[in-house]
Amino acid sequence: MKLSEMHKLADETLDLFLQTMPNPPFVASDIVFSFARKSEMASRAQELCSLYCPEKILNDSQLLDVGESVAANAFIGRKKSAVLVRIINKINERDFRRIIAHELAHIYCGLKEVKVAEGHFIDTFGSGTTYDVSQEDMEYDGFLVSGYEVWSEFIAQYYAIKLIDTKPYLFVRAVDYISKFMRDVTVDELHLSKSSFSMLLASWFNCSDFNEIYGYLSEPGTFMRADELYGLETQKALHGCVEHIHNQMQMDEPYIINEEFIYELSFKFNFFRIVNSYYLGS
Repeated sequence: MKLSEMHKLADETLDLFLQTMPNPPFVASDIVFSFARKSEMASRAQELCSLYCPEKILNDSQLLDVGESVAANAFIGRKKSAVLVRIINKINERDFRRIIAHELAHIYCGLKEVKVAEGHFIDTFGSGTTYDVSQEDMEYDGFLVSGYEVWSEFIAQYYAIKLIDTKPYLFVRAVDYISKFMRDVTVDELHLSKSSFSMLLASWFNCSDFNEIYGYLSEPGTFMRADELYGLETQKALHGCVEHIHNQMQMDEPYIINEEFIYELSFKFNFFRIVNSYYLGS
């Protein structure tokens, strides 16, 4: 895909986003798209961060991730926001549109959070920094960072799929994809676990038969084998995570979150990845 095509698709996806999402907190002129080669991603990220959200701190881990792994990254500002996009020549149109929609959803949800939380989530837990340097507060904030990342990646991908993949699909079509990501949610790799869990939930929640499949979660043995070691515990933990997010998604504005919700999500997610590790290793 040529750079000119990327610019065109990004603008078209932004227009679609603004037409589809309820009461967007920005207009087209508030969003700046910046494209860079892989080798330029980290330095460009620092530039955009300084320009649009100077209060945000990019730590070494995040810069490494931007430079090596991510296809795009959003920088949420109070006036204008930026989307940094890696130039990838071999990518199809639908995947590219989904990437753009994902980052726009980050900006959308982040600005909605600021409205009620005074920037607390995106400025602190979204960048992995803390308000206080005391050990106790750093540990508590670190715990919230985990829950916030799961939530923010889930909700961004949820809206990206809903916006771009408009053809309904059943759980049976997505189950292999979901199961693949489920195997990544373990104690071995926290970053991979958070990302994989968010992606599988976003795909699952977009299934046209989600409510039916969700109902099966309360029945032992329908997802994890009840006769296998830790099978019952793992399915119960998964049910707790899905139920917690499902309840939030019933809200009129599910992207408006609070600290209690994020703390509980972090607790449930981390418990699931522990028992899922035992289950997969049994």
